Amino acid sequence: PPLRIKRTVICQIMRTIGAMRPEAGGILLGPVGGNDITDFFLDAGARCTSGTYSPDHVTLQRKLDREWLPARIDYKGFVHSHPNGFDRLSAGDLHYVERLLAKNPDMPLFAAPIVIPDQFRLRAIIVMREQPKVPRFTHFQIF
Repeated sequence: PPLRIKRTVICQIMRTIGAMRPEAGGILLGPVGGNDITDFFLDAGARCTSGTYSPDHVTLQRKLDREWLPARIDYKGFVHSHPNGFDRLSAGDLHYVERLLAKNPDMPLFAAPIVIPDQFRLRAIIVMREQPKVPRFTHFQIF
């Protein structure tokens, strides 16, 4: 399926992660009960190196519990950047997605787009619950 995403979210991602060094990231959010992505939150507290992005899960979980879920906004996935045109999920990324799908049984798919800052490009990737080890390239359906 396509990755349905609000135009303003793509703009926010590219203005932030697209303008930063590789391995920056953020959380993708949207209405409870659907797969649409309507919101983005830059993970400014993440631990990032030149080759890894490790989310600030404490802050993100706190915001999810205290702000987003009460507003009926839920977690849909992560977006992060990779260096040198590497526009696919790494083995570590895929392992992380698999763990998050296991912890979130209500998620039918996990959105995991990759930003390539040196090419100012965003690649649509999803992982389906029934095949958590298989990343799928897709396209964006912008609304």
